[in-house]
Amino acid sequence: MKKLFGLLMLLCILGCNRGSSRPASANVVQAAETPVPKWIKNEIPLTVFRHEVRGYGRASAEGFWQATSTEKDKQLVWPIAVKIECDREPKVCRETDAVVQLGLLQPESVDYEISSWTSTGILADDSDECNRHSLTIDFKTNSVTVTDYPVKKVQGDSICKPLHEAYSYSLHGGQLQLYPPPAWDPLAKPEGTNAK
Repeated sequence: MKKLFGLLMLLCILGCNRGSSRPASANVVQAAETPVPKWIKNEIPLTVFRHEVRGYGRASAEGFWQATSTEKDKQLVWPIAVKIECDREPKVCRETDAVVQLGLLQPESVDYEISSWTSTGILADDSDECNRHSLTIDFKTNSVTVTDYPVKKVQGDSICKPLHEAYSYSLHGGQLQLYPPPAWDPLAKPEGTNAK
């Protein structure tokens, strides 16, 4: 019995040592490859909110712009998150954007003058003299579109002439997400400075 017990102990010791004989590189901690962040569209149905009482009217919608064309050269160059708010009495729609251009997060806004507000929707245009933008909000279909009409002033002429065809974008409900999110340290020193 003692011999059997001794033999089992010897096998156990040899088996344990054999299982732990790993190459020296096995003790080195390998860094996991960090996935590259990419933009993801988390889309939900768009909802146009509207409230109208005794001449007062307010409408709003939010999401992100998506080109209505499938042609590659008519797509947006970078992602744009959007919030649109319209007030009937001052006749103004304001588009507020969060834009990531070449990796830089920037706010932008555009004001549109409302030319028509009916029970079916809103029509509005911005005041840019030579790069017109028309905003259309359709209450019945819960849709929002903007159409860019790029134009050019000819030298010596006070009238803007069409530059090329128009581009249209529809507002899609949901959010744009950079996934996986890159690390953010709110206490980090600004890059390129010697601030202490």
